[in-house]
Amino acid sequence: MENIKASEIKTPKFNFDDEDSLSHFVKEGFTIYQNVFEGSLVSKIKSLLLNAYETLIADSKTNNYEVDNNGFAVSIVDEFTKTELYYELMKSKKLHKVLENILGPDIAIFDYDALWINVPKETDPVLSKNQHVDAWTGTSVNTIFAKLFFTDVDDFNGMAVSPRSHLQGLIPVRNREIDPHSNVEFDNLNLNTIKSGDLLVWHALLVHSTVGHSNKNIRISMTSRFTSTETEFSSQERALGYRTLKVGPLNQILRLIGNDLLSPFRTYGGFVGIDRRMADIYPFSDYKKFINYQNKIKDIFKGY
Repeated sequence: MENIKASEIKTPKFNFDDEDSLSHFVKEGFTIYQNVFEGSLVSKIKSLLLNAYETLIADSKTNNYEVDNNGFAVSIVDEFTKTELYYELMKSKKLHKVLENILGPDIAIFDYDALWINVPKETDPVLSKNQHVDAWTGTSVNTIFAKLFFTDVDDFNGMAVSPRSHLQGLIPVRNREIDPHSNVEFDNLNLNTIKSGDLLVWHALLVHSTVGHSNKNIRISMTSRFTSTETEFSSQERALGYRTLKVGPLNQILRLIGNDLLSPFRTYGGFVGIDRRMADIYPFSDYKKFINYQNKIKDIFKGY
């Protein structure tokens, strides 16, 4: 590894279409993007998440059970990912551009996004990780991580990364920290300039950690994992499941033909189209504009 201190690494913020962001990602192992999502959308989601968290805190006091911030976050994100606000996030064209620049045109998001609620005086080790790499948890090197921050960070409650550590390959980890027998050290760079709405993207081999916890500020963020559907998945990723966000032009053509066997003349003299349920990811069909009737029947399915 180059003899360079983390503090000497520049940490600029990039716009979603800035080509220099790719160079930073390749060389340093991470990139911070700004203005990917509308500020009003981020604020609305922040309010929703805070309201849900405060409701659970109040309930814990009323019913006299222990506050479990990590457990609260798991319950909240499970419900949040079913909302229209979540789908609006994931349909962001700017987000798709960021992902396409790194992964290519065929993009998927893995299930089980992670919500992080870091509060002052937190002691749960899950919410305060030492230096580690995500490939240690079973993540493929074809996968990238993206953390959206709903609050600003301060000097004590953000994330730290070790620039260029991903270029060393898979660093041995023992119980959420670098294996001491490796006898290596990686400088921490505190990403304390991150603001609400910023998106941090990093490589699965990058050494990173939680800075800690503020003595006064709460930090709320959500981590999602993205990949190309054209690359191999790890066993864990196959178990997680995924949802396709975007299909590239070559696969669009394959689907219009109908199947991977390229059956000749399948659509000859007929209709070139794709299942209406998949209109969002296969938009180049001869179907008329897809009408979604779900909003008209949602109340019928409540409680089931």
